[in-house]
Amino acid sequence: MDSEGVAAKVADETTKPASQEDGESKAGMTDLLMLTDKSQLQALAMLLRNNEELMMSQAIKSETERVEYLKTVSDCYTRTMKLLDDSMAARITYERSGGTRSLVARDMDDYVVYGLNACLQNVRNCCVRLDAIDKLRAHYDALADAVAEPAANVEGLAAEASEYKAAMWQYCYNQRSASARAHSRAYSQALKLEGIDFAELVRRHQLRLGYGSKGEEFEDLDDTQKLEVYNSIIVESGRAGLPVRMFSSGRSAGGPKIAATTWAQAVSVFIMAAGNLAWDVFTTEHEVEAILKGSLNLLAGLGGFAVEAVVGAAVTKAVANVAAGVFACSLAGFVVGAIAGLIFVGVSGLLINLIIGSPRKVPDMSKLMFHTAVMPDGMALAYAVSH
Repeated sequence: MDSEGVAAKVADETTKPASQEDGESKAGMTDLLMLTDKSQLQALAMLLRNNEELMMSQAIKSETERVEYLKTVSDCYTRTMKLLDDSMAARITYERSGGTRSLVARDMDDYVVYGLNACLQNVRNCCVRLDAIDKLRAHYDALADAVAEPAANVEGLAAEASEYKAAMWQYCYNQRSASARAHSRAYSQALKLEGIDFAELVRRHQLRLGYGSKGEEFEDLDDTQKLEVYNSIIVESGRAGLPVRMFSSGRSAGGPKIAATTWAQAVSVFIMAAGNLAWDVFTTEHEVEAILKGSLNLLAGLGGFAVEAVVGAAVTKAVANVAAGVFACSLAGFVVGAIAGLIFVGVSGLLINLIIGSPRKVPDMSKLMFHTAVMPDGMALAYAVSH
């Protein structure tokens, strides 16, 4: 059955107005189900588009803004389909000729599939998702260009692609799944009892890794160092066991990292994945998402509202001032709400990137108009598609 047939088969069950969506995975399915069948992954992209188009039509009062958000929804779908088609075509082409390049193309294709599962199932905000898909696309293009070079170091690319694939599998499975969150719940609870905020947690791991002996702040580090700090938090929490050769300076890996031809593009993909996962580790015990929903419901009828995110505020701070059209929350609350799609704006992806790069600072959001809705749950839709 093709993707349209799969989507049509589950549309009656899964496509419904956003106001009826309870935000939780259906049938008690709270763990990610990796879709490796391309037609099922395409069907998931189609279902998300259909659900999000309906939700945007209901939630956005301004016609001008509605058109912009509907374009974002459409772009998420078309760019997902194009990336899947291109990676599949490259895999088929190289498999015909055999050799090590075919192994690279296979791992590239699997990496794309895992990455798109992460985008479609773990990131419920379509504005953040589009940014993640574009980063994945840029990295795939770099890999494809590298392997096509006649003088390419194919053995090195094979090791590189294999490492990326293994890492993406870990990030994908361990962000939203309930069983994965259970592994880091005790860690999150300990941080909560100690009164440790996210910036202090990051600082601890930065210093432990030796990135701060000269007074450097986190934002002074390069992206590879920032990624290593986030991965250090994830591993210590028990949340995931990440491949370390590619993502470290060599200390934790017991030797130098392997060469990475496309690392400049890869690091933007992985720092976003690791940053999102580290924030999720930190907030696991706080039940932030449930608290946000209660306050944001009060603002759902407005045409838009301002957001004031505060560094150092209580993690669960969520105050809706309907008369003033303002939602006040902690920085942690903003990140959780943005990833879950409970708070969204066209530049959501940019805001998340800025916060991941500098968790002690709040980006300037004074001129932005935010909206709230319960975005479709890609994890629940994936379960419906697979069955």
